[in-house]
Amino acid sequence: MKKSETSPSSRRVTITDVAREANVSIAAVSRAMNPKGSSSPQTRRHILAVANQLGYKPNRLARGIKARSSLIGILVTNFENPAYLAILSEFSTAIQRHNCHTLLINVNTGKSVSEAVSLVMEYHVDALIVTSATVPPELVEACQRQNTPVAIFGRNAEDSGASVVTCDDLAIGRMAADHLLDQGYQRPAYIGASTHEQATLNRQQGFVARLEQRGSRLFGSGEGHQHSYDAGYGAAFELLSSGNIAPDSIFFFDDIMACGGIDAVRHEFSYRVPEDVGIVGVDDILFASSKSYDLTTICQPFNDMVNKTVSSLFSRIQHPEAAPGRTIMSCHLIQRGTTQRVSYSESDSLLAERPV
Repeated sequence: MKKSETSPSSRRVTITDVAREANVSIAAVSRAMNPKGSSSPQTRRHILAVANQLGYKPNRLARGIKARSSLIGILVTNFENPAYLAILSEFSTAIQRHNCHTLLINVNTGKSVSEAVSLVMEYHVDALIVTSATVPPELVEACQRQNTPVAIFGRNAEDSGASVVTCDDLAIGRMAADHLLDQGYQRPAYIGASTHEQATLNRQQGFVARLEQRGSRLFGSGEGHQHSYDAGYGAAFELLSSGNIAPDSIFFFDDIMACGGIDAVRHEFSYRVPEDVGIVGVDDILFASSKSYDLTTICQPFNDMVNKTVSSLFSRIQHPEAAPGRTIMSCHLIQRGTTQRVSYSESDSLLAERPV
């Protein structure tokens, strides 16, 4: 077999490259890739061996010589968080402005990560956006082998080899701590999603560091294990049930967990929000501004983040040699009804042992 003039390390392998390397027609490659195609066993084995050597995967949506699929993959794991419904809608709109479409890839288990790798390779997506709490390294590596640009949205992954567009989770934690202390709360706690997620750890780290800088300390912490209403409810219940003294304020990793936490505070313990327990979330989802929750939250500029992610990806598609960028965007706090200025006597109202 002669040496290929085109290798996976230089650009994405196409059906044309396989045909040239195997010394057959493009139609022959197409027939060999189709299990129902009219190709002899010997020819099919030869072509598949060449395709495997070159790292080629058949493209279901582009069965000809088209080099681009006009598909942008979006990897999602967090369907329980309403914030991502709006984010996905923004991504779809922004991507369509570039005359492309989205391929939604749901990853929740190790098996689905493997399936996601196969989907990305099979559909020949032009780029991949990762919105999951953790970044599957095998997926990013698979994309890099095919020179498929990858962008990580809303999470900081400095050494991944991908473009990053996110907010500073340490700064988010510091912002929450400053707000609660400025309002007069004295026993702040933190409830995160999962200690396996770097974002959870970073927000807690920023929160705790700022508390200590200002002469306070973390009064308690909890873990919800998921980004959901039920996770926030359960984690708040567990936190408030432990010990004899309750925290007077809780910083939640995100808004949907905070909504669950507010209901646990009110209905399981009959505590008042914000007089007895102040609550701060992150994201500013639609529920946050509702009359039921009126949640104080730290707003991430999701629209700007989406547009920056999409524009950076299409720039890399057009200029494959460009290095991946890293953009850290600023957040701002929106104070609503779940926090207020409290005096020491009000904050001290929960110092007594809990009612049975």
